Amino acid sequence: SCKIMTSSDYKKAKEVVSSELAQVGLHGTVTINKLDWTALEFPQYHVSYTYSEKTYDDQTVSLEQKTTFAGDWSDSYNDHLPEYKKAFLEKKSIKKLDKIEKQLKKQKIGLPIHFISFFGDFYKEEKEARLDAIATQNLKEGKKDFAGYYQIPFQTLMDQELVDMTIFVDDSASVTTDQDLKKAAKKLDASDLPDGAYSFYYSNHKDDSGDTLNYSFKVKDGKVIFYEDQNKVE
Repeated sequence: SCKIMTSSDYKKAKEVVSSELAQVGLHGTVTINKLDWTALEFPQYHVSYTYSEKTYDDQTVSLEQKTTFAGDWSDSYNDHLPEYKKAFLEKKSIKKLDKIEKQLKKQKIGLPIHFISFFGDFYKEEKEARLDAIATQNLKEGKKDFAGYYQIPFQTLMDQELVDMTIFVDDSASVTTDQDLKKAAKKLDASDLPDGAYSFYYSNHKDDSGDTLNYSFKVKDGKVIFYEDQNKVE
C-alpha cells in the first residue's frame, strides 16, 4: 500500500531532517527532493534531500543524502546525515590543482601522468579524531561553515594527512607491479610540492583484467619519503 505525499508531509520531513542536522551544528538550507512512504511490516518514510551552505570562500556547497525514518518519524537507526566532514574537499583552494598538475606533468619520471585528485583520508579512528579536534577548535574561533569542518587550511589537511593527493598514471603506461610506481616516485622532484601524503594510481584497461596498482609515499620538506624506509628498525 502507498499514500500520496502532501505539502504537510514535505514540511514535516524538512522539520525532522533539519532537527537532525542541527544536532551536529549544521544550520544551512534543507531541500526535500523526494518523499515516499511504504507500508511494510514496519512503515517507513524514504527521504531524499539536499543540504547546502553559503561558505566563507563565496561558494554554495551542496551535499545530497537519502535516508529513511520510521512511520511515526522516529529514528530508524539509519544515518540521516550527509558526509559533511568531507565538505572541505569542495574548497576553492583544494579544487585549484592546476598548478601542481602542470608541474608534475612536466617532470620526467618515466610514466605519463593523466591527472591528479584529492581524496579525504580520515576513515581510521585516530585520523577522524584529529579532524574532529580541528573542527572543534574552528567552532571556538567562530569558523562555523559545515560545523567547523570546512574552514581548514589546505596545508593543515596535508600536514595531518587528512587528504591524500592521488596521481593518476595514464592508462597507456607500461606498469606491471607497484615497484614501477615506486621507481617513478624516486624520480619525482618534490621541491615545490606541499608536504603530505601522496600516491600513484594505475588502472589497467589494456585487457579485461581490470587490475589496479597503487603506491603510497610522503613528501616532507621538498623530499620524497617512503613509508617502508620509515618503518625500518634503526
